[in-house]
Amino acid sequence: MNYSNITTLPFSGRMAFFAAILFSLSFIGQANANDFTPAEQAAVDGHFEILAEQQAQSDIALENKIQAEFDDQVSDSEEEFMELTCEAHGFDFDSEVSACVD
Repeated sequence: MNYSNITTLPFSGRMAFFAAILFSLSFIGQANANDFTPAEQAAVDGHFEILAEQQAQSDIALENKIQAEFDDQVSDSEEEFMELTCEAHGFDFDSEVSACVD
């Protein structure tokens, strides 16, 4: 293999130093975070309950939509199967009564 075409990324000491400072500040900020007061914790819990309810409603709506699409696909497939089966036996398919007719 020819490794002469490997692209190298230039190392920037200034950028690495800047990244190290940001990284350390993120830990310092987390270490100094205060706990919530009971009122603040109640508000946060209330918001989480609202989010959970909204997520449940969204899940139900998505399940209903997917179920409706699946039911439509099954119905279409059943009708197509019956049309092919009736045709194979020399009959016509009547979609109103879902049966083969002469």
